Amino acid sequence: MKKYIISSLFILSAVIWMTGCKKTQVGYLSDNLRYSADPLTVVQGQFLLSNGIIPDNSTPPYTITLVNIRNKQTGLREESFFKEYDVPVWKTAYDPKTDTTLALINAKRDIQKKVPFTVLPQSGQYLITQSTENVPVGDYLIDLKVENPHGTKTYMGINTIRVTKPVEYEYVNAPYFLALKAGTETATRFPFDDQWINPDLGQSTNTTLTIRKVASSPNQIVLKVIDKNGAVLPGQALQQRPSGNSFLKTLSTFAYKTTVTDTAVLYDYAQTRFPDVYWDSQSNGLNCYYRIYSQYIASIDTADAKNWIPPKQLVYGTWNKYPVNINIRFNTKLNAPGKYIYELKLKLTKK
Repeated sequence: MKKYIISSLFILSAVIWMTGCKKTQVGYLSDNLRYSADPLTVVQGQFLLSNGIIPDNSTPPYTITLVNIRNKQTGLREESFFKEYDVPVWKTAYDPKTDTTLALINAKRDIQKKVPFTVLPQSGQYLITQSTENVPVGDYLIDLKVENPHGTKTYMGINTIRVTKPVEYEYVNAPYFLALKAGTETATRFPFDDQWINPDLGQSTNTTLTIRKVASSPNQIVLKVIDKNGAVLPGQALQQRPSGNSFLKTLSTFAYKTTVTDTAVLYDYAQTRFPDVYWDSQSNGLNCYYRIYSQYIASIDTADAKNWIPPKQLVYGTWNKYPVNINIRFNTKLNAPGKYIYELKLKLTKK
């Protein structure tokens, strides 16, 4: 009797094991194919290669074809996804260390016609090109056809892509300046003159950096420095900041051309993101350091941030006991190409 029970249990276990290990039928094509990102955010004018389709145990190989892209609100086909546009491309990789002239940069660039959206047929990855700058902002449904050894299925609205405007620029941190007695390299920290107040707006107690995009081309930054009364300092007032036997980085480090004028310094750059991501991992990252010497400065302001309660005006005092130089630092990123005005307002007076 005991033998019979043991044999029965063995057979039952084997049946359960065989049932549990039953293989998915060859050619199975699930109704539940999907994407991990839903919605997938697409930034106008920026390249993106998405993750592939999640096959839900469907049997490869697959052939995945784009059927349609529809406006989620109206249900109508969005024709801008299916048109070709001129897109600047790099024939060989841009190298910010060696591609230091426009001639060298243009030798590596070309213009090609590209559609904004392509589906890679084997993986289902979405290839998003820079020509999405021609696609209106909004939510769009993706319709795909998938074929495998089992057959073919159409997946209407398999996921949503959300086209958004780019964040054209970013403040990485708040700008500020420190004063130092002329002829020395030791900063005099007046009360809270370097305290960061609002890095999202590019503002500290003594420095405000305002950024405006004024044109879609050329790729250029116009850096202007003004005093607290709105007087413009000459471009030549912005000098490199010494560091031992060398100098710290300025926007010139990242740009391929620098032009100094009576009212500004112009920086021509090759591409966005600017500065190039190469610089993220380098010493001091994207920080830009400048020196303005005492010959341009009549007085500086001091501030006590402890007594500032926004939005009330912060009370400043004027200090001019002896000549001072100032050290400036700021850090920004441009994510969209074009011409930008950087207006750096300092709490000081121009001579």
